[in-house]
Amino acid sequence: MNPKASPPSSTQVSIVSHYYQRILCAIDLDDNSKKLLGTALAMVDGEASRLHVLHVCEHPITGYGELTGKNLQITETQIRQKAYPILCEHLKEAGIAPDHGRIEFGKPSEIIHKQAAKLNCDLIVVGSHGRSGLQLLLGSTSNSVLHGASCDVLTVRIDD
Repeated sequence: MNPKASPPSSTQVSIVSHYYQRILCAIDLDDNSKKLLGTALAMVDGEASRLHVLHVCEHPITGYGELTGKNLQITETQIRQKAYPILCEHLKEAGIAPDHGRIEFGKPSEIIHKQAAKLNCDLIVVGSHGRSGLQLLLGSTSNSVLHGASCDVLTVRIDD
C-alpha cells in the first residue's frame, strides 16, 4: 500500500457501490474468504442481495471416475456435503442469504466466467496470492479469471 495515498472517502466508496450492481465473489472456503467477502460487500455498500458467492471444486479424480459416471457422482456428492455447511457458515457470518451461495465443479476460471455471465454480474472478486516467477508462468486462477472475463475483475491480495 502506498503510504502517501489516503483511504477512499465515503463518497468514493458510495460511487463505486452504485457503479456495480451485481457482484460474484469466488471463495476457497478458507480463512481468506472473510476478507474477500468483506471487500465484495464494501463494493455494494453492504447490500448483500447484490452479492453472489461461488466456491468451485475441481472434479475429483478416481480410479474409475471416467469409466463409470457413478463413482464421480458419489464423490461430488460427498464433497458437496462437506463443503456446503462451510459455505453456509461464511455466508451467515457475512450476512448473505444462503440462496446467494453456490458450489460448482469444474475448472475454476471457466466456472467463474460461466456463473458471472449467467448471473449478469458486472464485477468478479477473486483472491490473489501474488505469486511470481515459475508459479505465475504456470498460471493461477485469478490470472485466468482476469484474462477471460467479460466484466471487471477485482483481485484482492490474500495470505498463502
